[in-house]
Amino acid sequence: MQARQQLTLMEELKTETFASHARLQTAPFFQALESCHLPLESYVGQLRALLAIHAVVEQAMVDCVDDRVHSVWSADMGKLPLLRQDLKYFEPRTVADLKEAVDVAMQTTGALRQQSMETPLALLGWLYVLEGSTLGTSVVQPLVARAFLLVGDDGMAYLRNYGAAARARWTEYSQRMNTLALETGERAQITLAANELFARLEALFCALYPFQSESKAYLAASINPEAGRHPVPVDVREVQASIRAGDICWRRFPYFAARYGERGLGFARSDAAWQATLYPYPPSQVLQQVQWLGRVLAARGMPTLLLQVQLEILVEELAAAIPERRADYEKLLPAAAALHAARSRFLTDAQAQDLAAAFDLAVGPEWRARFPQTGSLLSAAVADECGGCEKAVESVRTWMTDVRQFPAAWIDAVEGTLAQARQQAAPKAKA
Repeated sequence: MQARQQLTLMEELKTETFASHARLQTAPFFQALESCHLPLESYVGQLRALLAIHAVVEQAMVDCVDDRVHSVWSADMGKLPLLRQDLKYFEPRTVADLKEAVDVAMQTTGALRQQSMETPLALLGWLYVLEGSTLGTSVVQPLVARAFLLVGDDGMAYLRNYGAAARARWTEYSQRMNTLALETGERAQITLAANELFARLEALFCALYPFQSESKAYLAASINPEAGRHPVPVDVREVQASIRAGDICWRRFPYFAARYGERGLGFARSDAAWQATLYPYPPSQVLQQVQWLGRVLAARGMPTLLLQVQLEILVEELAAAIPERRADYEKLLPAAAALHAARSRFLTDAQAQDLAAAFDLAVGPEWRARFPQTGSLLSAAVADECGGCEKAVESVRTWMTDVRQFPAAWIDAVEGTLAQARQQAAPKAKA
C-alpha cells in the first residue's frame, strides 16, 4: 500500500473522502430516482439548492487571493448558466419548495461563504466534490429523463454539462490539482473541506427526499434559490405577475444588468414576490417593511428610486393579472410614495430632473443610451444618503467610477453630478 506522502493530491482526496462519498450515494433520493418515484419537487429543489451553492463557490473562486486556486479554477468550469437554464425550463410549472431542504441549502451557503474568507484553500476541496459530480452525470441523466419525461437539454443542461468531454475535462482538472505546491497542513485543509461538503450534500439530499406534505411551500427560493426562505404569494397568478414586475424594472434600468447580471434579475424577481405578500398588512407595517428593504438595497448600490419604481410596476402587473383585487394591491402605493417623499425632502423633482439632464448632456448620446436614468440614480443616492443611509452614495459611486469600465468623461460626469446633488441637498440636510 502506498505511503500517504507518496499519494498525489487527487489520490489523497479520493482515499480520504471515499466513505463520505459512499454515504451520499446511498441517500434515498437516488434510489427513488432510479425507481421513477422521485417527486418533481425533489429534483427541482436539488437544482435550486445547487444553484445557491454554486453561486457562493463560483464567486468565491473569482474573489480568492490565492494564486493556487486561480491556477485550478477557470470560468468555463462554472455551472450557474446551466442551472439557471434548467430552472427556467421548470418555471411554468411553479414547483413548490421543500422547507427543510431550503434551510439546509441556506445553512450550507452561509457556512461556505464564511469559510471561503477564513480558509481560501477550502475552495479546492469543494471544487473536487462539485467537479467530481460531472463524472456520474452520464448515469444520472437518463434516469432523470425517464422519471420526468424530459428530452434533450430540457431541464437537464446541468447534467449534460461537459457531455462526452467529461472524462477528458476531469483528467485536465486532476493534472492542475496535482501540480500544486502544498504543505501537509494545506492538503489536510482541502480534504477536510471536501468531506464537510459531502456531509452537507448528504443532509441536503436527505431533506429533498423523502419529505412530508407539510414541507411543501411557496418560498422565495422557488423564484430565486439564493433568496432563501421568505414567503411569496400562494396564488400562481401573483407569482407570475411579480416575476414580470421584476423583469420590467430590470430592463428599465440597464444599470441592474450591467452591475448585477442574472443574479440581480433573480433578486429583482424574488423581492417583488415578497412585496406582493405585504398588501394584507396594516399600512404602517407595509411602510416599515418597505423602508427597511429600501435601506438595505440602498446600502448595496440600489437607490430607493429603484424600489419605488418596482413597487409601482408591481401594483400594475398584479392588478392586470387579477383586476378584482386592484384595490388591495394599491395598498402598496403609499409605501412607494413615501420613498419618493423621503428623497424629495432633500432634492425636489425639478432639481433631480435638472441633474439628470445635465448628466446625459455631459456623457453624450452613446453612453446615455447604454445607461439611461443614471443621473436620476445618482441624485436618488445622494437623497438616500441625506436621509440616513450612509453607504448609499459610495456603494453606487465605486462601481460607476471604475476606470476599467467607463471613460474619463463618464467618470467626470458621475463625480460632478454627485457633487452638485450634495451641494443642493446640503442646506435641507442640515435643517
